[in-house]
Amino acid sequence: MSTKSRLRTARHSVLGLVLAAAVGFSLAGCAEIESVSAEPYEPATLESTGPSQPAKITVTDEAARRVALQTTVVGARGAELTVHHGALVYDKKGLPWVFAVVGPRTYVRSAVTVKHVDGDVATLSAGPPAGTEVVTVGAIELWGAELGIAGKH
Repeated sequence: MSTKSRLRTARHSVLGLVLAAAVGFSLAGCAEIESVSAEPYEPATLESTGPSQPAKITVTDEAARRVALQTTVVGARGAELTVHHGALVYDKKGLPWVFAVVGPRTYVRSAVTVKHVDGDVATLSAGPPAGTEVVTVGAIELWGAELGIAGKH
């Protein structure tokens, strides 16, 4: 066998080994990979407060941190109540509500009657009493939790 023949045979052997390795590695990538599924994440729990009443919502520390929940206090201007307009959420009928703080990381939706909004201040003719702490940032996420859509992404 000539040197030229031996070189050609060696090249074909190396090429064959490279192709075999490539096919082997690509088939190994097709193997089913077993993954460990995480426990379902429940950012909030709901507790009934009675028939036809809004639920009491308790969020986890992590959920409160992720949403960056912030609150303010219902103020008073004479006989009228005031609240930051960010605290207002509207239900599907267009009725306004706020989420009142009723315990650590625990909230209940409370009906309000908006008289008017001027800038960042909503004046209420009815709602939680002055001094009540209400959610301003994260209120819509609490509404989602009450509707049962939180954490379902």
